[in-house]
Amino acid sequence: MRRILLALLVLLLVPTSASAQEFGPLTPPDGASVSVDPDGIPVDFTCPNYGLFGNPSTYGVSLSTSSALGSDGRLTDGVLVPGAADRANPGQCAVRLGAGGPPPRIQDTPGTYFWQVWRICTECPTSYETGPVRTLTLTSPVDPKLTAPAKVYAGYPFIATVAVAGAPDGSAVTVGRGSGTALGGKAEVVLTLARGTHELRPTLTIGGSPVTGAATRVTARAAKNWTTTRSDGAYTGKAGSRSVKVKVTKKGKELRGFSAFVAMTCPGVSAGQFTTQIGTATFTRVKVAPDGSFVAAASRQGSTMRLRGKLRGRRVSGRVELSLGACVGNTAYRASR
Repeated sequence: MRRILLALLVLLLVPTSASAQEFGPLTPPDGASVSVDPDGIPVDFTCPNYGLFGNPSTYGVSLSTSSALGSDGRLTDGVLVPGAADRANPGQCAVRLGAGGPPPRIQDTPGTYFWQVWRICTECPTSYETGPVRTLTLTSPVDPKLTAPAKVYAGYPFIATVAVAGAPDGSAVTVGRGSGTALGGKAEVVLTLARGTHELRPTLTIGGSPVTGAATRVTARAAKNWTTTRSDGAYTGKAGSRSVKVKVTKKGKELRGFSAFVAMTCPGVSAGQFTTQIGTATFTRVKVAPDGSFVAAASRQGSTMRLRGKLRGRRVSGRVELSLGACVGNTAYRASR
């Protein structure tokens, strides 16, 4: 009798095999296409109780870019997610696959991935029992859309805005040879076109996967009939609360010696802390288009600068941006003769 009791106790403590207590993935089906989701990719799987301590919390799911398995039978390079019981469906679990941290994150990034359900098995040689490996393809619903200014002049830089709502911040956006970075659902790209009509097609890249939008037709017209011919002279004013200066030359066709102080925000030593640094954005020469608009971008001594604005009469105004390492800042400016 004592031996029988001991045998029954062992059976209670030791998880039964996967074949006796089957578990595995339910949805999405193998090879399914699923939209990216910043909150994680929802999956369902069976997670029956087993042994004395085997419950949903001892199950887990791995999501990986590779199908390679480790010595324990699990995906080797996986983001691990613990099981969570589905109260509406006993014996089933529902979790969201993904990882925290800054973008781009795996659940935000289009591509083909591998996922696998497993559970702890303390008496198994590998300490785990594993389910089959399934694939899923993450697709992006983002549809990049380009908008150009109403007037574009041949040979004069302009800024094209690309709407990329839903794209992770920091994703690269390209239009022809121009490039920008997604932030808050949009990106700005500086372009210069030859005279004529062009088909501009924006491409968003998320985690190495390109998403190309529809082409936008933009016509670059000949530069003539300047409205700024009486604007020459020295201009001074304010960039935020600080000074800005610039000189208009060549009968309103060029800016020279633009200089503005820009306040930049820099990350502090501790997480969540920031400091302020003042930098100087300078441009030697900037071409002014016939309607008075101008755009310029430059990189110098580790800093990146961008200038935009318009010259009207004897006033010049716009916005200047400056980044230096991890420090970034932008400010509106206004100057007059």
